[in-house]
Amino acid sequence: MDKAERIAAIAAITQIFKYYGAPSKWCPMIAIALGALMEYADNPTPKGILDGVVVGAMVTGSYGMLKGAAQATITKSASPNFSLMEAEDDRGL
Repeated sequence: MDKAERIAAIAAITQIFKYYGAPSKWCPMIAIALGALMEYADNPTPKGILDGVVVGAMVTGSYGMLKGAAQATITKSASPNFSLMEAEDDRGL
C-alpha cells in the first residue's frame, strides 16, 4: 500500500470509529495507532513503527487544520460584512 493510500485509509477508518461512537478526543490516538500498525505490517522494524506514528500524526494534524479552515471559511461566508459595500446611489437614473 502506498503512503497516500495509507493516509486515506487511516482518515477513513478513524472517521468510522468516530461514527460508531468513539469520543473525538480519542481520534488522534486511533489514527496514530492505525498508522503504526499499518506501517509495521509493511515494515516490521522499529523504524516501521516510528514511520507509522509519524504518518498517523500527520493525518491527525492535517485533518484538524483542514477542518478548522473549512469552519472559518463557512463562518466568514455565512455572515457577510456589509460595511465594506458602497452606499447606494440616490440620483434616480
